[in-house]
Amino acid sequence: MSTQISTLPDRHFAEQLVEAAIKAGAAHADALSISETGDSVSVRNGVVESVEREDARGMGLRAFVETSCGMAFATASTSDLSTAGLHKLAEQVIAMARISEPDPDAVPPVGANHPTEAELDAWQQRHNHDDSGWSLEQATAAALECEQIALAYSDQISNSEGADASFGSNRVLYASSDGFSAAYNRCSASLSASVIAGSGDGMQRDYAWHRALHASKLRSPATIATEAARRAVQRLNPGSMDSGETTVIFEPRTATSLLGHLISAINGRAILQQRSFLTDALQHGIFPDTVCIDDDPDHPLGLGNRLFDGEGTRCRRNRLIDNGVLQHFLSDRYTAKRLGQPETGSASRGLTGDIGIGSSNLIWHGGSLSQEQILKQIGNGLLVTELIGFGVNGVTGDYSRGAGGFLIENGEIVRPVQGITIAGNLKQMFARISHVGSDLTWFGSTAIPSIAIEGLTVAGQ
Repeated sequence: MSTQISTLPDRHFAEQLVEAAIKAGAAHADALSISETGDSVSVRNGVVESVEREDARGMGLRAFVETSCGMAFATASTSDLSTAGLHKLAEQVIAMARISEPDPDAVPPVGANHPTEAELDAWQQRHNHDDSGWSLEQATAAALECEQIALAYSDQISNSEGADASFGSNRVLYASSDGFSAAYNRCSASLSASVIAGSGDGMQRDYAWHRALHASKLRSPATIATEAARRAVQRLNPGSMDSGETTVIFEPRTATSLLGHLISAINGRAILQQRSFLTDALQHGIFPDTVCIDDDPDHPLGLGNRLFDGEGTRCRRNRLIDNGVLQHFLSDRYTAKRLGQPETGSASRGLTGDIGIGSSNLIWHGGSLSQEQILKQIGNGLLVTELIGFGVNGVTGDYSRGAGGFLIENGEIVRPVQGITIAGNLKQMFARISHVGSDLTWFGSTAIPSIAIEGLTVAGQ
């Protein structure tokens, strides 16, 4: 097998596991090694409440056997990386595969469009993330500072739910019986705070958080603390609002859910199984022509960067929505074959179970108007800052969720509201987007601005 990045123990174990599966009777096999190390600290009211460390490592195997009705496969995992442990895993997986239901359309790990050695080397040079930038002492200090600033923001802040800081790294290595093996490393750090404003039955809580590839890229403790406290205070003394149709603005934090519904609907497995409201929407306009959305596996701010997916397929940037038109269903090799469409390098995989489909970094490109300018243009409506429950039907697109936020009148935020429900249909909601904000905000591996949608039904008093 190749040694395209470096010779490390996990590579040796993964290749040994694949070889053991072939010797045990597999026609094809691939292995996945996942190593994770992380530290986290939680503080509350100026006291460190918990310090935790995770150091986990596992190896997963997928093996295919030939049957008269096609390929059958099975998966299993182990944390026993001894030679005997790996051979035992290989024998168990082969035995499981031989009694599994074959699939004539199964796609074994051979013939994938793997990245070249030059591409792997170039990737490693661009994404040399070996350090999150924090020690445990630094993370603790950041969490304590963040909470202290949030508590001092206003005399209306009555209590703290705590602040958390974490940092760590993970390494994913893939090896296949077709001779490909490669790995990537990722580091990240995060900081969050949650506080309570008011007292008694009138208490309101809110939070703020940020996660980045390196601690130096995080928003400052003061910025995170101020956002958490400001949001909690602004929510005090909420009321309801009249029922009816109105324009709803989803701030970036709640707009991420809209992007999640889209990704679920264009998942190739959902399309194959006819359980998506966008089954027949490929190459059709489903958004206004101002909307562009990318799945980008190589972005300097994204925490979802990867050169290859869970099947070793080279990842590439996919323009999912181009000027409102749906360009791709997300696919692994199996769904691409069944749908007769190009692979998008979207296979996701854990140590066990079948291949899934997932995105890398999702970017909903921003518009030219600030959120304040959008408020001015819509005049009256609702700014949604919180969503509750999950009343979404992925087959029909019907949408109904509890919500909280702020009433907008004459282009201004006038008061907080809660205990309301917003409803519509996602296909219609996508088509009725009237404004896309300029406030593009990153949430880990998702970047999205404020989104305004006309004609949503709000149930209030």
